Amino acid sequence: MLQQDYFNIAAIQPEVHYCEDRQEIVEKNLRRQLELLDWVVPYCSTLIAAPCRLVVFPEFSLHGLPMEADGRWNGVAIDMPGEETELLGEKAKELNVYIASHAWTVYPDFPNRPFSVAFLVAPDGKIILRHHKLVTTKICESGSTAPSDAYDWFVKKFGDGLDAFFPVVKTELGKLGFQICGEGQYAEISRGLMMNGAEIILRPNAWLEPFFREPQDLMALLSRFNAFTNMCYLVESNLSYYYAPGFPKGAMAGHSQVIDYTGRILSRTSQTGEAFVAAEINMQSLRRYREDSGFLSRMSYMPTQIFRKVYETEMWPLNTLMKKETSNTMAEWDQIRRREVIEKRRDIYTPSKKT
Repeated sequence: MLQQDYFNIAAIQPEVHYCEDRQEIVEKNLRRQLELLDWVVPYCSTLIAAPCRLVVFPEFSLHGLPMEADGRWNGVAIDMPGEETELLGEKAKELNVYIASHAWTVYPDFPNRPFSVAFLVAPDGKIILRHHKLVTTKICESGSTAPSDAYDWFVKKFGDGLDAFFPVVKTELGKLGFQICGEGQYAEISRGLMMNGAEIILRPNAWLEPFFREPQDLMALLSRFNAFTNMCYLVESNLSYYYAPGFPKGAMAGHSQVIDYTGRILSRTSQTGEAFVAAEINMQSLRRYREDSGFLSRMSYMPTQIFRKVYETEMWPLNTLMKKETSNTMAEWDQIRRREVIEKRRDIYTPSKKT
């Protein structure tokens, strides 16, 4: 494997349409994304004077958020590999680029309970990395299944180590891993990736307003923290306008960005509409910084023997979907949260006064 130390990476911020069935994916979303790749990859390579080798698309960019109004799964998912990934693979070979995207997928031996999966297509057209979203947002994506919801099935199929839950792939660009959208709120996700060797974190995102404007700007806050504390590059792609029944098309935040290993924003889109962003990556600089930064070398100073005590007690229960034939509704997830977490951990949740 011939190592490439200097290149650029891009985040494409496409408009996305809600798909009522799988047949709509190519026509409504994927065809446009392939067109954007044809323009963005050569343009960024010329603009930055370094080859564009990696492109990231947002969460749900292929089919939109696949849920009915009441939160139930609408039945739309893809196969990995399948028709959609094959089309991305052909474009990856044509442009000699890695393409990261996201979709829901269903496994034949665990039907009707789709998983939220980020995947990476290599320049040879094949999927080389899949990351199952470890913490799904039970309110906004109630139809999705997290590995903890089917823990016994998941570990039997994928294993029970870092590679199962925090997979990282080694490429000529460096070691790549995924952090999907709301996973950015959990420091453990990016730390697990770092402990498994990740140097570049790929973050497909689909957060909503109003959390991406000052005074909060949580998108920048969380991503800069995850990049800084784990000394990784981070490239984040968020949805542009999103077209779905009854949905305000501008509610998605846009503002995709590339962040370096010191937490600096290298480049960020200034808009919520269809756009792209790119920045140069210097892997030798990252690797020297990890070894020689002394006081700021957070990774080497971690007393993991002490930190693991934080997790000796349980919070969210395992295997919530193992005995169900479908995923839960938003109301059912909330019942579990209140009954199995809040009421059992009143040492954390001091009861509030109801008015």
